[in-house]
Amino acid sequence: MNMTKGEAPAPVHATVKTPPAEEIAQHLVVLIRDGLIPAGTKLPTEQTLSRQFHVSRTVVREAISRLKSDGLVESRQGSGVSVIPQSLRRSFKLHEAVLGHQQVIELLELRQPLEMASARLAAARHTPEDLEQITGALQRMVESSDWSDEGLQADLDFHHAIAKATGNPFYADFMAFLGGALRATILTARSESNNPDIKSITVQEHQKILEAIAARNPDAAGHAMLLHLQGASQRMTEG
Repeated sequence: MNMTKGEAPAPVHATVKTPPAEEIAQHLVVLIRDGLIPAGTKLPTEQTLSRQFHVSRTVVREAISRLKSDGLVESRQGSGVSVIPQSLRRSFKLHEAVLGHQQVIELLELRQPLEMASARLAAARHTPEDLEQITGALQRMVESSDWSDEGLQADLDFHHAIAKATGNPFYADFMAFLGGALRATILTARSESNNPDIKSITVQEHQKILEAIAARNPDAAGHAMLLHLQGASQRMTEG
């Protein structure tokens, strides 16, 4: 694909007359992520994108600005806007709005080493207050009547509480950074599972994590977290 001639692939929503800057940005994110706009390739000019998406150059400029802030593209005087090679990108962002089934599976894989280490450290370092927070989040999961709303929030709180219990603020900061993408993985894993016992299975997995952390058993805590995340991935695949 040769993007230097000023043509971008047809937009996903070609029938939309005036897509907002965010929609254009997300469309370009998908193309960059999938390698359809390779590293080093120049994006079409503002004028070209303006015609293609049927919007003003101001809207296009805003979309490009979002890509710049996400560290995906850079502009150079007289050279236009080019895609930055992955090895040189200085920022990392998960675009939950474009997370498909495969991206959720991949994000679950990303979470495995991070959250296994988090659970191990939490088991070794947690305070009574930390354990109370983790236990409270699990209790809210058990008591939740809406598994996709309050139950989902309780699940997120459980994992965040473990990250905080590591005593290392970078773990908690990174979990917070995952934000909506983390919510998307949990919600998708649940919605795509056909298992009628999904809630009880999930609660049991979290219970084992809590028990291992409470027992100050890092190996068991890391293993329980691994089994939970692998189980979520497997349930998605089976679903």
